[in-house]
Amino acid sequence: MRSSSLRRWCLLCGWLVAVHAGCRPADKDALIKLFKLLGGAGWGRNDGWDPDGGADPCDLSNRWYGVGCIDPCDIYRDGPDCRFGRITALTLRENNVSGAITDWTGIGNLTNLTWLDLSVNSISGSLPAEFGMVQNIEVLNLAHNQLTGQIPSSMGSINSNGYAHITELNLQSNRLAGDLPSELGELTHLRMLNVAHNEISGSIPPELTSLDQLQVLYAHDNALTGVLPEDIGKLAALRFLNVSDNSLSGTLPPSVGELVHLNELHGFRNKLTGGVPLEIGRLHVLRSLRLQDNQLDGNLTNLTTLGELTRLVMLDLYNNSMYGAVPASIQNLTSLQYLYLDDKHYTPLRQYYCRQRLPQNGKYSYRIVRENYLQMTAATCVDEYDTVFTFNPLQVSNAYDA
Repeated sequence: MRSSSLRRWCLLCGWLVAVHAGCRPADKDALIKLFKLLGGAGWGRNDGWDPDGGADPCDLSNRWYGVGCIDPCDIYRDGPDCRFGRITALTLRENNVSGAITDWTGIGNLTNLTWLDLSVNSISGSLPAEFGMVQNIEVLNLAHNQLTGQIPSSMGSINSNGYAHITELNLQSNRLAGDLPSELGELTHLRMLNVAHNEISGSIPPELTSLDQLQVLYAHDNALTGVLPEDIGKLAALRFLNVSDNSLSGTLPPSVGELVHLNELHGFRNKLTGGVPLEIGRLHVLRSLRLQDNQLDGNLTNLTTLGELTRLVMLDLYNNSMYGAVPASIQNLTSLQYLYLDDKHYTPLRQYYCRQRLPQNGKYSYRIVRENYLQMTAATCVDEYDTVFTFNPLQVSNAYDA
């Protein structure tokens, strides 16, 4: 028998022996405990699950729904348990799973788990600290549940043995509260961190800027305070940043200009102050810049690098305290479809429609200013009306008594 054929035969023999030996006992116990804690009898699908422990999760003839197994084992990872099969995946997404997960300490025994998806269910309770004991996971998705309490700091220890790297951590749309653990900065291979739509408070830990492979950071719709990390530019791979609907204050750090792969920058409905930094012009692939409903108070005219955002589709700076006319470089934004600014920035409109009253449309996209900027600014207007008089009804502008 050829050596290659012999190797394949040996691997097959090992696999068959492992299947015959059954699932690792600690893995099996962890699944049974989960079934009992989270109302397994009422799941949408629970094919094969046996809470009495008679059946085996890795039995090919009666596999437990949503459970993935693999063999041969790895002697260096599994030690004496190498003779058993390993649970490597658990997917119960949108499966009518309910109940408190707080006491599911058995998660720490699923040391070979690579994929866990319990999203879109009604799971409640707080996350057990034993989540940090998982050592080979790549994707952890618990989004759209009813989880409470704080994200355990131990989650920063996931995969601490170095055998695998977690790339996605999704805790969106729960009721998680407390601070965002700085220990999450240890998960340096994360590509997506999503904690949006929770009740998380405190500041954004500066330790998160060590996630230099992160492509998606969603932390919107929380109760975050404090300032954006000064070194946020270290997130060099970031493509989507959304910290809107919080209570963040301070200025937009100049290092944001180092996020050269950024497609979306959303920080609306916060308490940000200052101006938009000139470094924003370095974000040449940016398509959406939304900073509306803040307290920005810089001079918009001085944002001379705005025109370098040639792929920008959405620009929204509405409802801030900025002053100055829209910069001339606005005409370079040839991809722009939506332009939302306060009326006071539309000097070209008042110049072109000289001493004419314009409707007060509130938040309205005046894309026409970008399209016809040269034509509008070439017009001559002597003693043009001010912003209040131009964009308000006669009663508001005190032109005559109501």
